[in-house]
Amino acid sequence: MNAELPLADDAKSTEQQIMARMRRAGRGSVWSAAQFRGIAQRNALDQALTRMLRKGLIRRICHGLYLYPQFHPMIGEAPATVSAVLTALNATEPTPLVASGVYACFLLGMIHDMPSEIVLLSVTTTRDIQLPTVRVRIRKTAPRYMAGGGRLSGVLIQAWRHMGAEQIDDAHITWLRQQIPAVSRHTLQADEALAPAWMHGRLRQLYEV
Repeated sequence: MNAELPLADDAKSTEQQIMARMRRAGRGSVWSAAQFRGIAQRNALDQALTRMLRKGLIRRICHGLYLYPQFHPMIGEAPATVSAVLTALNATEPTPLVASGVYACFLLGMIHDMPSEIVLLSVTTTRDIQLPTVRVRIRKTAPRYMAGGGRLSGVLIQAWRHMGAEQIDDAHITWLRQQIPAVSRHTLQADEALAPAWMHGRLRQLYEV
């Protein structure tokens, strides 16, 4: 017989602690293996996650990323959402990932459909993650391009870089003022110096009353 040997107490504890964190976050949450570093040594964590995969408790999205699966009576197991994946990736980055290109425009409501490819900027890593409906591409870049990470200014700067100065006209600014609440637009004043010089005047049009 190939029955599994009983787990040692410390192995059980590692598994139980990982499972407890996932349950607190809820089904559909996504986790980076690095988020569990405080529980046990790397080897013990890898073994615990492998056992949990074999038991069907979790799913591997890609190397180092795991889904605590969510089930629906009609459609069965739901795939990982983009937002859950990005939350897990940001949890282990030294600075927030910065949305770039078309994805930054999508976050601001400039386009309505989620792009099939999401590009995020990082100071540490380059990797590609294929999800069922979208490809997430993380690209390492210079720190100066990470300005405003995790804030409205970071998304706006990258969206405007993608569009180009000639596309940022008065009509576009008026539209943004209607879309973005005043309380959010006012945060741009503190971050104005982070943007390229050609954006400064347009930023003032957004945050000034």
